[in-house]
Amino acid sequence: MKSMIKSVCLVLLSVLMVGCATLNEDECVTADWYEIGYSDGVKGQPDSYLEKHRKACAKHGVRANLDDWLAGREAGLQRYCTAQKGYEEGLNNRTYHGVCEGRAADEFLQAYEQGQQLYQQRTLVSDLERDIAQTSEDIVALEDEWNAIRRALLNDNLSAAERAELINQLERNKEQSETLRIRRDRLDDDLHRAQYDLDMLERGDYRY
Repeated sequence: MKSMIKSVCLVLLSVLMVGCATLNEDECVTADWYEIGYSDGVKGQPDSYLEKHRKACAKHGVRANLDDWLAGREAGLQRYCTAQKGYEEGLNNRTYHGVCEGRAADEFLQAYEQGQQLYQQRTLVSDLERDIAQTSEDIVALEDEWNAIRRALLNDNLSAAERAELINQLERNKEQSETLRIRRDRLDDDLHRAQYDLDMLERGDYRY
């Protein structure tokens, strides 16, 4: 049994290691390092990303070509380091690795921040809508509980202690319901402001 578990663990580990590798054996053997660098540059990968390729291919006895990869990455960065790409990256909440330089970096970052701002505002609106929906569900659940307690109070066989406990539950229910309604009103106000800000952002949205 232990040997079986060990075998399964080894298989899972090997799958995970393959999943983490940036290149498989065939890709390493037939690698065009300029093209690989170009692809990485277009994706905005940092120069440290080559180390992942190096480790992946070293397992198969293949050495990465640093010069070709760097040349390809530099060409790829020319496509990546644009205002349009910066806006797209920010809007999709992707990580920027600080790979752009000079004026291109300034333009990229300005657009990236605009995309990020819009992404964050959309996320805020979505979160508020979800919170309002959940709070409304909680209020409905309390209303159902309220009705159930009132029906229980109609039972003539209740003892004085049982009746008192049910009345206490009604009071607690009422307090919780009022608290939730206040919370929902505040969330509604927050949503209206957030939606207004989002509309303003989208109205002035830069389409690079």
